[in-house]
Amino acid sequence: MALKEKALKRLTEKLNAAGIPFALGGSWMLCQRGLLDTYHDFDVFVSMEDAERADRVLTRLGMRHAEETKVGFVAQYHFDGADVELLAGLPVGTEAVYSFSPEAVDGTGDAFGVPVPLLCLEDMYVIYAVGGRAERLQLIERVFAEGGLRHPGRFTACIDGPAPAAVLEAIERARNVG
Repeated sequence: MALKEKALKRLTEKLNAAGIPFALGGSWMLCQRGLLDTYHDFDVFVSMEDAERADRVLTRLGMRHAEETKVGFVAQYHFDGADVELLAGLPVGTEAVYSFSPEAVDGTGDAFGVPVPLLCLEDMYVIYAVGGRAERLQLIERVFAEGGLRHPGRFTACIDGPAPAAVLEAIERARNVG
């Protein structure tokens, strides 16, 4: 994992130097919070306004593979032994998108002494609800049940547009356990 962490350090330094707000989510963020033992890649969240600039930064770091999306921005990269996914404006149903903002940052992880911004659990919960990741939802719900909700307003603040009923039901369940 040390090689991957070095890639994350470079990625963080380059995005910071370019002045691009971002946060790491997914399994690496969950590992940093002590909720998982392993991760396989880095999920980097940025706003739609910063997606193209972040893409240029990450493309200079290594190989790029873009995914075709009708809404939002998704691209994958490989450098220094690490797989990285850049995500912005993810679809949340047919009429809404997930919208990253700097308010979604909740703490930092560490990559060889460089602080890496972490996505708040409430935002990640919404993303997992959209993706139907029941096991991850349950993992985060346990955290909410034990420690409460840190950013309850983020559940809806991170969604631009009307969320599907399944996502709203998951949010209500999280609010009830937290």
